[in-house]
Amino acid sequence: MTETYSPNLSIDEIKVKIQQTSKNPNIGKTHQVELKGGPRAFRIATIFEIMNPTKNELHHLSLRLDSFEKTKQAWNVKPEKSIQLGGETPNEIKALHEFLSAILSQHYPGCAGDFRLVASDQFKLLQSIAGLLPNLPGARKLELAKKLLESLDASDIDPDAFIDAFQGSSPEAVKYIGVAARFVQYKSAFAVLKSLIESSDDSESKYQNHLKENPWEFGSEYSEILDRRKWTRDDNLDFMLRRTVDNYLEIIEIKTPAVMPLFNYDKSHDSYYASAKLSQVMGQVYRYIEEVERNRDSIIAQDKIDPLKIRARIIIGVDGSEIEQAALRTMNSHLHRVEIITFNQLLRVAKRTLDIFESQISTANRITPVDERDDDIPF
Repeated sequence: MTETYSPNLSIDEIKVKIQQTSKNPNIGKTHQVELKGGPRAFRIATIFEIMNPTKNELHHLSLRLDSFEKTKQAWNVKPEKSIQLGGETPNEIKALHEFLSAILSQHYPGCAGDFRLVASDQFKLLQSIAGLLPNLPGARKLELAKKLLESLDASDIDPDAFIDAFQGSSPEAVKYIGVAARFVQYKSAFAVLKSLIESSDDSESKYQNHLKENPWEFGSEYSEILDRRKWTRDDNLDFMLRRTVDNYLEIIEIKTPAVMPLFNYDKSHDSYYASAKLSQVMGQVYRYIEEVERNRDSIIAQDKIDPLKIRARIIIGVDGSEIEQAALRTMNSHLHRVEIITFNQLLRVAKRTLDIFESQISTANRITPVDERDDDIPF
């Protein structure tokens, strides 16, 4: 028996009916387009995103082409003119896409590549907007760009398409966009670092991964993070950075900002000394320095990098009281080739870098070109 629906339903309501007919419990997003719009015959394409229920990620796509006949009495489903294609093995959807792209590129040479179907009324609206663009003031154009960016899903776009989008733009506009995008990215990363520190998250890997993606947070005194962790046979270093001023290398050892005393108080001598945890890390870092220097010749031969007089920085704990902060300054003044900073200090270093960047953006009627900022903004 042919399935029917009330003739009073709109085409959008028919699309909802199509979605409801799927019995798959793992459907994520649904995408639909009207291929044929009457007056009697209608055809609708529907792509279902089938999700992996355990990993909550896309598993495959499923494509359905549904045909309907509309009369005064009913919407009549035409199953004999409907079809379903699977996106698993074999991937029928991909095969159809490649076939259509190849054929269309032959008949329409200027239109090779991916095709998107847009309803006629939506296309007319796009044409109207495009026609108005040249006459809009700059602020309104930027407002429109903001709306477009808010609706943009980067996961659905080839990265090269972003390059193509800006290729024809004015160099000045690209400069402003690049600096603004970079600042937004830095500001977001800073908020993540601040949240991690304030929550006293005790996962070293979270800090390591975050700082690897945002090495600028180490400060402008570094010019490069080296893409290598193993410098000796038995050790994986957290980070190896190149200093901006003298080009020397510096080991960065990351711990956590867990609330713990970095110093113990010796009442009999009225002095502070390193806690067991801090002493342990210092011993670890001194051994790293010794091992790297012992392998200096092989590192020079293999990597063309000289670790001569290599230094190290330990990032651990939080500021503590004013007395403990003074004790840390005193200790650092006596340490040789090793410096200890807290995560609060790291956050202040990152904030200083962010402030420098923001001040350059805010400079009246001028954004400093990238090559003039290299001394202040690393990486």
